Amino acid sequence: MTLRRSRAGLVYDLGWAGARFGVAFLPVILFPSWITWIVAVLLALGVVFLIVAAFMYSYAAACPACGGLVLGLSQRDCVGYQCGHCKRFVEVERGDLVLTPPDRVDDTPSFGVVLRGSPGELPAICCTCGAPAARTRTYADARMGVSLAIPHCERHEPSVRLRKVAGHVRLDVASLRFARALGERDGLDLVGSGPYSEAPARVPWISGLGGLGFMGLGFLIMRLELSSKGLLAGVAAGVGAFVLMHFVVGAGFLVRRRVVRD
Repeated sequence: MTLRRSRAGLVYDLGWAGARFGVAFLPVILFPSWITWIVAVLLALGVVFLIVAAFMYSYAAACPACGGLVLGLSQRDCVGYQCGHCKRFVEVERGDLVLTPPDRVDDTPSFGVVLRGSPGELPAICCTCGAPAARTRTYADARMGVSLAIPHCERHEPSVRLRKVAGHVRLDVASLRFARALGERDGLDLVGSGPYSEAPARVPWISGLGGLGFMGLGFLIMRLELSSKGLLAGVAAGVGAFVLMHFVVGAGFLVRRRVVRD
């Protein structure tokens, strides 16, 4: 299926970038000082990358398995994308969207498995190449409460990534065969690694209220009789901007899923 530019997706992402620019420079507008300018520049640099990504990942194509629209594609060959309708893995190959072969191996951990607690002994398949495993290496994260003995073969080191996404512990591996074996055995969901596959589970309202609260604290400081109230207000506004940016990013991901349908 041939890729085409998603105008709705591009317009949304550029508008989303504009909203983030507004948040980045809000402290400078409210409390101009050297510290608020530093905060604005740091936040704005992240928005520049978002604008570049908006043009790179603004393509769409019909899923070759179910015909559903797959968004957030790039013209470059990419692996690890997942159709949001049928959940099949797809990839871009020479400008076309094709189904990912079942034995696909990527250079990086591109195939995710959403874990439920500790899965115990993992399938005896190399997580890097999909060949029979010969040994294991332990990966543990005390904060997530997960300890895994990752299987790998004699030729390869484990190519894995263990992280928490949208409130769930996720194991990313380079071998699709390994990911499918684990998912089918334990009834776990597989997830892709596309640019919009890591949206939060819900709108981060606490971040939004917290950001506004810090902004309000800046106004309160300005009303006090303090010799350095401008600096303190700038610090409060800078912290507020960082927290508020988390809200804009999270809410933007979720809204994008609902409004970009072309």
